[in-house]
Amino acid sequence: MTTASKVALDTLRRMARGHAGASSGEIAAREILCNLREGTPVDFAGNFVRLDSCGKRAVMQLLLDLTTGGTGLSELD
Repeated sequence: MTTASKVALDTLRRMARGHAGASSGEIAAREILCNLREGTPVDFAGNFVRLDSCGKRAVMQLLLDLTTGGTGLSELD
């Protein structure tokens, strides 16, 4: 896993919340992390757009590293 991926993953983990009072961006971060861990498609129309700029940058970094081989799906657990 690249250093940039570690930072991006930490960012998403800090943002991710699943409780009843969580903001839409916090819930979106949690759902995106779940999608990445399970290897299921990320719902960009519903989740990605609800993230703030830091969250969007983190997701894009992870996707970039996943597609170029710098990070593997198994490393996202």
